[in-house]
Amino acid sequence: MRNVDYLILGGGIAGTTAAEEIRRKDENSSITIITEEADRLYSRVLLPHFLRNENTPESLFVRPVDSYPQKNLELLTSTKITKVDTQNRQVTTDKEEFSYKKLLIATGGKVNRLQTPGAELPGVVYLRTLTDAKKIKEQMALSKNAIVIGGGFIGIEFAQSFIKNNLKTTSIVLEKSFWESVVGENSAKLLTQILTELGVTVLTESEVVEFSGEGKLQGVKLKNGQTLPADIAGVGVGIHMELSHLQDSGLMINKGVLTNEYLETSVPSVWAAGDIAEFKDLVTGKVHQLGNWSNASAQGRAVGINMAGERIAFQTTSMYSINIFESNFSFLGDPVVDEQTEVIERGDLAIKKLGRLLIRNDVIVGASLINLPLERNVLTNLIKNKTKITSSKAKLSDFSFDLSAIS
Repeated sequence: MRNVDYLILGGGIAGTTAAEEIRRKDENSSITIITEEADRLYSRVLLPHFLRNENTPESLFVRPVDSYPQKNLELLTSTKITKVDTQNRQVTTDKEEFSYKKLLIATGGKVNRLQTPGAELPGVVYLRTLTDAKKIKEQMALSKNAIVIGGGFIGIEFAQSFIKNNLKTTSIVLEKSFWESVVGENSAKLLTQILTELGVTVLTESEVVEFSGEGKLQGVKLKNGQTLPADIAGVGVGIHMELSHLQDSGLMINKGVLTNEYLETSVPSVWAAGDIAEFKDLVTGKVHQLGNWSNASAQGRAVGINMAGERIAFQTTSMYSINIFESNFSFLGDPVVDEQTEVIERGDLAIKKLGRLLIRNDVIVGASLINLPLERNVLTNLIKNKTKITSSKAKLSDFSFDLSAIS
């Protein structure tokens, strides 16, 4: 049993940022970071750029290898956490046991894997880790025909990475247009148009029911009976939280680890941050998770300060943006449409500029923007400040109306 003052489970951006914030506040206590991955902190955001030959492997790393010992941070890689016991303040791994004074859970998520027949064939790939990205790059070099399964940001990244590597690319979409269930009908049509113009064949209202091949992927069979040639299939169907090691831990768990606005869990001296934290969001008023890099980084900073002895509430307006070659797509705030949400669109499909504003109680709570980067900051401030837009609501759909005029 090893004794550690601060034990951090997860070596991603949330866990690493928290460790660095703790060290700034506390020069002498012991800090140990445990990660299941083989590598130190690297940028998940840059992995698609690595696939497109825009980044070298070394440029993906966010911290130099000697930064950990320089800051007196112990990093344990390739170490699997098997049990968390908050009652006795102990954590068990596949290598050793730890006793802690304060604990942070920042283990992130893992990709959802298809159970479709043949999904285990080499060539069916997922993008989450640096190891995944290296395998995908090797596979692309041996491929001519590529399939993308799933919408969302990962589906977009797969599509443009395959195209950039000169692969004949087909995107298989369950809906009438790309990602329609999340971004709405018109935005989905525009995303479909953008991908099509890039050279992606988008098959809508389609579903893969089988992967086929002898020892490797050679084709995919669709629900309508059609079979497409495929050397590589990029799958992006979301992530889940690995919570098995937290069973019987004493923590309150739902989809993730439940926390308050200070990222404190239901157990004293235990915090959670990053994708796994299901936190009380002071901006939206919801208890939910935000799975993106910028949020994880901001939470890591806040939770590190709190663990070191201060107490500040975490508050941010989530923003995630992606370039699709010459186009840009962004999510702001809360992207979920429910029965209380009013949706107002601005822009036009014809000019390839479209905004989708989500409103509750006369307050903009979220937005998606296609090729409207100049509206990001204005909308972020409106969401953050919970600005009432009652008098301006009728003008929002008018693309000539300047959003900065809302006060």
